[in-house]
Amino acid sequence: MRNFVRFRLALAVVPVLALAGCSELPEVDVPDVPDVPTLESLSEGALEGADGIAKVLREEYQLTDVGSVDCPPTPSLSFEKGATFDCTVVVAGEERTVEVSVLNENGGIQVSEPK
Repeated sequence: MRNFVRFRLALAVVPVLALAGCSELPEVDVPDVPDVPTLESLSEGALEGADGIAKVLREEYQLTDVGSVDCPPTPSLSFEKGATFDCTVVVAGEERTVEVSVLNENGGIQVSEPK
């Protein structure tokens, strides 16, 4: 009977000791995940910045002389999916208008060709 008790005690203690040795896990490098745009990240400043409407005009319409961009103040803008609003851009020294459409909840926008 004594051997049986020792055996049961050993069965109870060995897993606990094994788990105690696993308390320190190796460090794993997690790659940086780029920020995903959201409707909350859209703003007047983001649209008017270098990576906003001006970038879209350069890449989508191959416009090389894109100057300043001026959108309505953020409180008056609606960034809901399907919303549209106009912004003023300077292209080749001439003031023009683009229509901006909010495509989805991820902050995707579509910019019309300047009129």
